[in-house]
Amino acid sequence: MLVLEPAGDPGRARDMSAYMRDRFPFIGIPTPRRRGLLAESWGDLPEPSPEELAAATSQLWRLAGREYQYAACDLLGRFLGTPRRAHRFGPGFLTSAVLPLLTSKPWWDTVDSLRAVAVGPLVAAHPALVATMRAWVEDDDPWLVRSAVIHQLGYGRATDEALLLELCARRADDREFFVAKAIGWALRTHARHRPDAVRQFCEDHPELTPLARREALKHL
Repeated sequence: MLVLEPAGDPGRARDMSAYMRDRFPFIGIPTPRRRGLLAESWGDLPEPSPEELAAATSQLWRLAGREYQYAACDLLGRFLGTPRRAHRFGPGFLTSAVLPLLTSKPWWDTVDSLRAVAVGPLVAAHPALVATMRAWVEDDDPWLVRSAVIHQLGYGRATDEALLLELCARRADDREFFVAKAIGWALRTHARHRPDAVRQFCEDHPELTPLARREALKHL
């Protein structure tokens, strides 16, 4: 089992926890140092089965110290984090292994990391999971809504524009901060390739919250 505490810095831990509004305890390890320790610990780690990866990330998630949740995301990124690698994991991995992480100890740091290393790659690899994104965007859990809205970040020109706009429209009037920010973020990112589509969406949806609208049009 990975042990990070010996590398911790109590003073840094307090600062890191304060940055996250004291929601979680930290060990006090900056990201470059953590990743270096993980590279040393996992250097010769064989490729795990989906069941082994799910068990390892679940175990890390249960540990105190936010860096252990970050380590779980690093582990997912190493073995699952691209659509090509995600093909090895069935679509059920999203709900059986990733969903419990999204809904346990949730905050923007882990939710956004899980989007990058798991949710986005899995949906790209398994288009049937679009139905799950449509379900999540209607959920009462704002972190699932956020995950659905931003799941295509990183897709670039491969973004399914109709799906993106559909998901944003479903929560256009949602004033939850992290949902509105997600909508703005997703639209602003898409505007790099399709600025006119984003402008039109904002015109067509007067119910869009001021925060989401401002974020969407920031660079237009």
